[in-house]
Amino acid sequence: MTPPRWWRRPGTGILPRVLAAFVATLVVASLVTVVLESRLTRQQLEDQAITLFGEVGDVLDARIASDAVRTSQLMSAVSQQLLAAPRGGTDDADELARRTLSVVRTSDAPLEIVGVVEVRSGQVQTLGLPTRWGIAPPSPDAATEVARRASSSQRVVPLQGGGYGLVYVLSVDRLGMQPRLLVTGFPLNIVAARRYLEQTGVDEIELVVAGEVVAATDDARVGAPPVGRWDLSRETQQLEDGRLIRYVALGAERAWDTPAAVGLVSDDPLASLDGALARTRALMVVLLLVVGGALAFALAKVITRPLIGLTATATAIAAGDLDRSFDIERSDEVGRLAEALERMRRGLRAQLLVIRRQAEALQDAARRMVGVQDAERQRIAQDLHDGIQQQLVVLRMQVGAARRELEQDPGQVEVVTNDLAESIDHLLDQLRTTGQRLFPAILSDRGLGPALFSLTAKLELPVDLWFTPDPLPRVDAEVEINAYFLVSEAVVNTIKHAEASRLHVEISVDDTHLYVHVHDDGVGFDPHGPGHRGGLTHMRDRVQALGGVLDLTSAGGEGTRVDAAFPLQRPSGSVVGALQVEQDRGDPPVEVDLLGQPELPEDRVRVLLDRTVGDGELPGDRGVAPS
Repeated sequence: MTPPRWWRRPGTGILPRVLAAFVATLVVASLVTVVLESRLTRQQLEDQAITLFGEVGDVLDARIASDAVRTSQLMSAVSQQLLAAPRGGTDDADELARRTLSVVRTSDAPLEIVGVVEVRSGQVQTLGLPTRWGIAPPSPDAATEVARRASSSQRVVPLQGGGYGLVYVLSVDRLGMQPRLLVTGFPLNIVAARRYLEQTGVDEIELVVAGEVVAATDDARVGAPPVGRWDLSRETQQLEDGRLIRYVALGAERAWDTPAAVGLVSDDPLASLDGALARTRALMVVLLLVVGGALAFALAKVITRPLIGLTATATAIAAGDLDRSFDIERSDEVGRLAEALERMRRGLRAQLLVIRRQAEALQDAARRMVGVQDAERQRIAQDLHDGIQQQLVVLRMQVGAARRELEQDPGQVEVVTNDLAESIDHLLDQLRTTGQRLFPAILSDRGLGPALFSLTAKLELPVDLWFTPDPLPRVDAEVEINAYFLVSEAVVNTIKHAEASRLHVEISVDDTHLYVHVHDDGVGFDPHGPGHRGGLTHMRDRVQALGGVLDLTSAGGEGTRVDAAFPLQRPSGSVVGALQVEQDRGDPPVEVDLLGQPELPEDRVRVLLDRTVGDGELPGDRGVAPS
């Protein structure tokens, strides 16, 4: 998040910034608190409203069950009393049924449905009792299934004129020769819906039968689908508009019964309380901002006063007055800041000395590198002068002597040419050795792995070479060159000083580094002891020039171990450890292409002395077989 422009303005003081930070913190904290508290409170209110509304549904559920039990007990009691002295005739049975239904209906005014169902035929009779609603005849199978139970039951059944009714059924088989069902109840219509509304005190009632609203206190809801999942009884649901609904089951999936439920719909009873709490929260936020802003201003003044003094001292130190110290008399956070700044000032003064010493060390390293280059040039010049140049002089003298000998005795051609060939081979061997020490061409042509094979193939000391992966991938040329010469230096040191019987060289490459490991089983030495350590210094300079790390461990009788890690991405300003030789008179760099192989065709030999010498240009070259 980008700070505002006034915040970044150089002239803006710390006091308005601290004050603005405090106020912003108060605002954010207040908003977060209000949001979280509102959500938590709202969730608790919703849970409480659901609990309260669930209790209303439980009360209605218990009332419906109680009405069913009461009506069933009344029907059974009246039937038992009237059947105490049965007379056995069919007319007497009809009279007993009529009297039973009359007594039950008289005891409960809302019961507007009465009738007797003949079980075997399914026919319904009212026996002359006044009724506004008739029951649709059940099938004989359904009536038989109901008659199997002697106790009464509550059922939702269809009516003759359409719609459904909630009835209580009593199976009686002692009223006559035929088993019968005594039925009494009331229709599920607007009257029943309003009666449920009065009993529960909710906002709206809907009566659902078989997934359709058959009656509701809102007439527009009749024939529409239920507002909630009516099959989830005993579970309070919350609608999308925030209202609550709960269904109380009436019917069931069984013979001569239909799944039905009473839906209780009500607004959130605690919504008004939530609104009042929201207004209270807003007032609390305003008060918090006013009080908090005043306290923030006072606290900012206290904090910024010592910071002004620290700023003045830091400005003087930045101008170069390192002798000016910070006031650390305080023990609070500002005092600890002053103490840290004072330590920083002292450390800055100490760093000046370290920087001087590091500059001197860099100068020493530069001098060492220049000295190494000069020594290498001197060695190469000495090799050329004492070796190749002398051999060329001898070869020139041999050519003159051969010419005189052939003039005296032409038959000595084979002997003379063999002597010249041996002299040339010796000269080429010296040239290979000098070129190999100078810079192996195989390193740039084929990579680090083949170059190390070529380096160790000529050694009498057994060497174990391990590459991971094998073959090694090509990496940056500087890394390959410095790794090669590091291994070469380690090998030379082992041969000269270690008295080792075996040498182990391992090279591994991953995504970030090239690792070099050289280990011998020689006598070892004390790396920190007295003595000339020019080779170790040279290796360390070579690794550090590329930003790498060198670790050398050794002890008497335990051999020597050299570990180095070269980063594969070259650091900026690194020094290349490869051969860099200034040529006098603008000569091109030295080229040696005959290294790394014991035998090479003569046509691939190119040696630069003062100019490039090609095939066929050396004296006596023609007719001489390649060495």
